[in-house]
Amino acid sequence: MKAVVVWGNLIVCGCIAVFISFFFAEGTIAENYTHERFVAPEFFFILPVWTVGALLVGWYFYKSSFMYISYIKIILISLLLWLTIPGGLWFSSLFS
Repeated sequence: MKAVVVWGNLIVCGCIAVFISFFFAEGTIAENYTHERFVAPEFFFILPVWTVGALLVGWYFYKSSFMYISYIKIILISLLLWLTIPGGLWFSSLFS
């Protein structure tokens, strides 16, 4: 059950990170008056930041056994993975 929680969180969080980065990179209707597909491509920096976080989470769970990790620790580490999305937004705002 713990592995399902971890892998499910990685997949859902990854899909949402991709959707958010595409949403901001394509711009809204008010911002996209140039008829370009990506008006703010710097928001694609969300994906490498999230990928680094996902690799660290995957590496942690690969090195330690699921049997010895509590659900509280799994939830806290999953929340840290979700915090990489706002961290990627902050990182991408440095380039705009």
